[in-house]
Amino acid sequence: MTKTRRPTIVVAGAGLTGLCAAVSAREAGARVVLLEKGSREDVGGNAAFSGGLFLFCYDGPDDLTSITEEFEPGMKADRIEAPPYTRQAYAAELMAMSDGRAEPRLVNALAERSLATVRWLAAKGVRFTFNRTLGAEVRDGVLNIPPGQVLTCTGEGMSRGFEVIRPLLAHAERVGVEIRWSTPLAEVLRSDGRVTGVAIGDGGQTVPADAVVIATGGFQADRALRREYLGPQWESVRLRGTRLATGDGIQAALRAGADKAGTWSSCHSAAVDPTMPSPGSSEASPPFPLHGFWLGVLINRDGERFVDEGPGPWVKNYSRMGKAIMRQPGCEAFEIFDQRTAARVADEFAGAAVPLVAHTVPELAERIGVPVDRLTHTLETFNNACPPGNDISEDCGTDGITPPKSRWATPLDRPPFVAYRATAGLTFTFGGIRIDPDGRALGTDGAPVTGLYAAGEAIGGLFYGDYPGGAALMRAAVFGRAAGHTAATETRPTPHLA
Repeated sequence: MTKTRRPTIVVAGAGLTGLCAAVSAREAGARVVLLEKGSREDVGGNAAFSGGLFLFCYDGPDDLTSITEEFEPGMKADRIEAPPYTRQAYAAELMAMSDGRAEPRLVNALAERSLATVRWLAAKGVRFTFNRTLGAEVRDGVLNIPPGQVLTCTGEGMSRGFEVIRPLLAHAERVGVEIRWSTPLAEVLRSDGRVTGVAIGDGGQTVPADAVVIATGGFQADRALRREYLGPQWESVRLRGTRLATGDGIQAALRAGADKAGTWSSCHSAAVDPTMPSPGSSEASPPFPLHGFWLGVLINRDGERFVDEGPGPWVKNYSRMGKAIMRQPGCEAFEIFDQRTAARVADEFAGAAVPLVAHTVPELAERIGVPVDRLTHTLETFNNACPPGNDISEDCGTDGITPPKSRWATPLDRPPFVAYRATAGLTFTFGGIRIDPDGRALGTDGAPVTGLYAAGEAIGGLFYGDYPGGAALMRAAVFGRAAGHTAATETRPTPHLA
């Protein structure tokens, strides 16, 4: 009598990517060992500190209500109108925001699998809700949802990501994923051209495996790698997410034969409140993202504007604001508003950040420490370039100034004025391991490295200069799920005598 031995899959990293890979491999019949560098309090990786946004394709309201019927307060309606957000539209948006450099096969896979993956997450207990992030609003009893609307995890505030981690971790434990906390990956082991396991800790112990999935995140938490690839000004940047993403898994995969992909000199970096420290554990609050920039102007230490604050919905542009701030004197800036928008900013986009308030522009300049004449000239020039009228409209852009404000341009002339100090908060890096759409790690010759897989922030080739909000968590879930399933199904079972 013979029995078939179940393959053992080692997944390195217990963030959203790793949890999805582990659960998916377990569903495919594998024994799964999930290694986490940190303790149980560190579960979730960067996703735990995120806003919980998922961007996916849908054909209409029925696709959305098949996932959730929960609404943020004040959004409940009897009927939903939602024009389709097609796979073609999703792919086109990703390609446009990467300046055409994203790997088309990865882009298409992300778009094609996004809806099914959100449904898969919901089936594991992740709760989603309709939200106002991309302009959904109730009019005459109808919830109008613009194409590309993201759902968020159910929760409060801008950082809801732990609410996707909590149920996934419970599900992984329920289905028998073996989780080893405080167990960092040291090396991917190979023999006869294929992966045979991993070395852990200081390298003295090993875990045999038929396949390994790298889900350890980017290299943003390593000062030396930041300096090497992002530049010296990034050495002391504030982290918005996990302190454990130091590139260990990426480097181990490269040593095992995987190739690099993507742009290693770019990253996701948002404007954040500098008074808040980087988070310590998964349930801690990260530095609050100051996403209200589109309702006012961004000013540097010299009292000058330096970026287009309104090229589109904030959720599709916030990840470029930190990089713009890093190029300014002192790597800091100020978000300035008047009474048209100050209350909304304080309510939705400032968290516990304490603003500086002044009744005149000269007083404001003194309070934030910028030259009075420069700030006065900058705001006068901006106000004169705004279209007439008092409405704050997406269609209103400035005329005749550089940089322009493409949308939401309205004069700042209703005191008192409000300013928030902002610095860059680094979320994750864009360069990583080269993979195919099913999560196989590829070597420099373009062929799969047998037994090695990768997903999430550890990969490159999908995000370049920027990406639409909600696509990062979607990438983690889509390719984490794919890598786990591929690893389990491609690993040959070994018959043996019972």
